[in-house]
Amino acid sequence: MKQTKSINTADFDYLRQLVHQHSAVVLDGDKTYLAELHLQPIAEAAGFDTITELIAYMRHQPVSDLHIQAIEALVTNETSFFRDIYPFEALKQLVLPELIKKRRVERSLNIWCAACSHGQEPYSIAILLREYFPLLANWSVQIIASDFSGKVLERAKAGRYNQLEIKRGLPKKFARAIF
Repeated sequence: MKQTKSINTADFDYLRQLVHQHSAVVLDGDKTYLAELHLQPIAEAAGFDTITELIAYMRHQPVSDLHIQAIEALVTNETSFFRDIYPFEALKQLVLPELIKKRRVERSLNIWCAACSHGQEPYSIAILLREYFPLLANWSVQIIASDFSGKVLERAKAGRYNQLEIKRGLPKKFARAIF
C-alpha cells in the first residue's frame, strides 16, 4: 500500500460538498479518517500516489465514474431488516391502514423505499404487508426501492443475505417463515 497522507480541510470540504451535491448525504466534518480509509484504495486503483492527488484531479474534471466511486465510498450503506423499528410500527399502525382505506376502490398500492441500500428495508416492508395485511394479497402492490449507489442496488435486487444479516433485525418468526 502506498503512503497515506492526511486530507486537509479544504480537500475534505470539497469531498463533503461533492457528496452532498450528488447524493444529498451530509458528511460530518469529523469524518476525515473515514475518507482517508475509503478513498485510499480508489486513489491507488486510479494510479494516484495519494488521496490528495486524487482530489486535486477530481476538482478539475467533470463528474465521472471516479467521482461516483468516491461518493459511493463515502456514503454509509447502513441497513438491516426492520431497521429502527419505529417507522415500521408507524406503517403498521397508522400509515398502511389509512392508505388501504383510501385505496380500497383502486385496490392498488405503491410504496417507495428511498435510500434502500442493500434492500433489507424494502424486504421488511414486504414482510410487514404479507404478515399483517393479508387482504392485500388480491391487490396490485408495488414496492419501489431506490438508492444512489448502483452497486448496492444490484445487491438489493439479488435479495441474498448471509446469516449475520438475517439475524440482525429480522425477528425469528419471520426468518423461519421466509428462509
